[in-house]
Amino acid sequence: MSANLTNLLANRGDLTRAELDKFVLSQWQQGNHFLRVPTHVLPNHNEFESVAWEKIDCMLTKIVMQKADGLSFGFDMFPPKSAAKGDVHVHPLSSRLISVLEGFGTAIVKTCKGKMAKKEVGPGDVILFPHATPHCFWGAEDEPMVVEVLLGPYVPFEHPLHTVCPKNAKKIAEAHPELFAPCDVNELELVASKVIALQNQGALELDEHQVMEWGDEYICNLGEIEVE
Repeated sequence: MSANLTNLLANRGDLTRAELDKFVLSQWQQGNHFLRVPTHVLPNHNEFESVAWEKIDCMLTKIVMQKADGLSFGFDMFPPKSAAKGDVHVHPLSSRLISVLEGFGTAIVKTCKGKMAKKEVGPGDVILFPHATPHCFWGAEDEPMVVEVLLGPYVPFEHPLHTVCPKNAKKIAEAHPELFAPCDVNELELVASKVIALQNQGALELDEHQVMEWGDEYICNLGEIEVE
């Protein structure tokens, strides 16, 4: 199992979105939501400094590659626990395979048995889960935590179903299960238009996307923005 994951990450360039989704779902269903890999198969995020960090939700993020099938590769940076803690949330339309590259932190993910599993994680730890699975992360006390994230697919932050709180996600999944079905990347706009139409009718309630006041110092250190 770990050898399969190591092989998958060592050959991530040849990976397809369908293969990622199948692997993530099968491992998660077997209770393998927390795994480990040798750190030598993980990338160095500093090699992608030409791609700017963006402030998203409770973290900084950068997408460094997107494939035609929607499979995307990127990096997230979570703030120190003393600065902020991410709330439990779901991504209705995309699966995740997350590998810790630097720093230490805490990962919480809902298991296939319906319980919330919690683990202190560091370099080499992997967290994976299919779409619409409640989860959250936060960094350790003194330094942020940097992870690589494989997304199947990448869903833009502006999309109404990028992030949803578990309470609203459950209501939407019960009333409109078709909105939470895995979709092709070229169907994302259609799903968004359906969600917006339901919102306008008052038939669907979503959370406002919040961006926390954190991360400017890390972006500024790279010369990517000026902070007054």
